[in-house]
Amino acid sequence: TASQPAKSRMAMCAMSLKPAPRRLLRGLASSARSWAVRRPFQQRNARRDDAFEPRLAPLVPSTAEPHVQAWVSDWEAAAGQADARAGIALLRSDVWDLPLRPDLVHRCVVAQHAALKQVHRAGKSRHEVRGGGRKPRPQKGTGKSRQGSIRAPQWRGGGVAFPRQRRDFAMSLPRRVVDAGTKVALSDKLRRSALLVVGRLALDEPKTSALLERLQRLGLSLPHTRAGGGHKVLLVGGDDRSDESQAAARLAAQNIPGVSMCLAKDVSVLKLVSHSVLLLSLDGLRDLESRLGGPAPFPRRTWPPSAVLREWQAAN
Repeated sequence: TASQPAKSRMAMCAMSLKPAPRRLLRGLASSARSWAVRRPFQQRNARRDDAFEPRLAPLVPSTAEPHVQAWVSDWEAAAGQADARAGIALLRSDVWDLPLRPDLVHRCVVAQHAALKQVHRAGKSRHEVRGGGRKPRPQKGTGKSRQGSIRAPQWRGGGVAFPRQRRDFAMSLPRRVVDAGTKVALSDKLRRSALLVVGRLALDEPKTSALLERLQRLGLSLPHTRAGGGHKVLLVGGDDRSDESQAAARLAAQNIPGVSMCLAKDVSVLKLVSHSVLLLSLDGLRDLESRLGGPAPFPRRTWPPSAVLREWQAAN
């Protein structure tokens, strides 16, 4: 109280303070010791401290240039010329020069596999099986078990206790995640030299032999076998469905094992991952970049202004 002298009040406060229990002190010491040896990148969870988890790379092009280059192979080369060059194609760095992000690719592949999953046959429960509306025998007096319907799961011809039902397994992903996963898969194809660019994917008539000859001329090992021999090739053309020569090439690709063709708007992460080589036409390249990247990026060069203007005009 206020009437007590100051010294007596201090003595009472000192007597009320109790020493901390030893168990608490040991816990504090062990935690301080563990935080002293824990590295900055490690998590608080002790079960994850023994594994190094690298930080995911940001989706930023590795080069400061607005475009990267790729060879354009000659689709109409003569029979004696193997993998002839027809020029150089400029690929947008924000689509074709992104770092590897396995997490985005995995999410897209899992979502596509889930969308493809279907339940073809559904079972019937006891309420969906025909019959069984009346009680098979009296509740008492027969000496037998109590039964309410002959369509119960324990009866022959009865329903299933937990039947398989048709349902939608599709998973929804943000559009930005799908586009980012596609860009990462395309960048990986270019990084591993698994990208072939040609002027146009066209055939005069849908002949499988003609398409197979041209693909082999580009250095591809075909046809693909189940034992793992040969390449699996994905042909990507432009979005113009009225192109008859491209439609002929698409029909010819259906008869070659390991070769499939699609339009630029139908390119997905699952198709890119399941094929070892990507064969792209210039029309398909333009349509694919317009789908993923929008308008062409402004050049990162800032000086001289005349060169910046020329690059911008050439890109657009």
